[in-house]
Amino acid sequence: MAAAANTPQCHQPWQLVVPARASAGRRTRWPAAAAGVGVGGARNAWTSRPPPPAARHAVRAKAGARPSSPPDAVTYSASISTDTPLHESPGVSFDEYLQDRARVFRAMFPDESRSQRVGDGEWRVQMLPLQFLLLTVRPVVVMQLRHRAGGLDLRVTEWELGGLDVSYAPSSFDLGVSGSLYADRSRSHGCRMRGHLEIAITCVLPPPLRLVPETILRGVAESVLSRLAEKMKRDVDVGLVTDFRRFHREKAAASRAMPTLDATASSRDQSL
Repeated sequence: MAAAANTPQCHQPWQLVVPARASAGRRTRWPAAAAGVGVGGARNAWTSRPPPPAARHAVRAKAGARPSSPPDAVTYSASISTDTPLHESPGVSFDEYLQDRARVFRAMFPDESRSQRVGDGEWRVQMLPLQFLLLTVRPVVVMQLRHRAGGLDLRVTEWELGGLDVSYAPSSFDLGVSGSLYADRSRSHGCRMRGHLEIAITCVLPPPLRLVPETILRGVAESVLSRLAEKMKRDVDVGLVTDFRRFHREKAAASRAMPTLDATASSRDQSL
């Protein structure tokens, strides 16, 4: 992708993607969402006394057709944006850096023990446990990075929520994650890395959770999603900016080495 000046006006991020609804009894295969976020290893009355293996359940789904949600489904969502200064030079642009999707992914998710490449621009990511009231789920997602004019888009194409007790498994659960990342050079004070991330879940609450007041459920659910989005934002802000600086140094060092190599070759030719 040729480097080009990007502006928020010319870049249109993906709309929020909500994969196909999955029933609790289906056994379709799915990977899951973004970076490790949540209360890792947290113990409570539910997790300290897990039910036998036969009582465990996994909710799985893959992006595809989107049937209408059940009338009793509820939706919780969160979004976050990033706006961070970047130092480019005439020979080193953020657009060029974004061309290497594998490098960008490693910068955002450096823990190689929890990720595996599964296709062109796709990685399977094991997230840290997420805690929601008395529930602790262990998400696994397939994350896709895709080039678009002027930037890079991110979305989750498959997902799984493991470790659920049967009585807490929702009869319907949809997960949507999408984001965009690009360089904004429209301002007079230089280049900035701009990005936006949206996360949403739509589900039919299991009977035990229907006893909890809706305002409490919404507050807890959206707090969990917000922490997930904030964790991903920190990974991008710290990981990508740091790695882009490294990329900048590598390109500069390679550029300085080229005249030396040319001069050596010219000297050799003259001696012959």
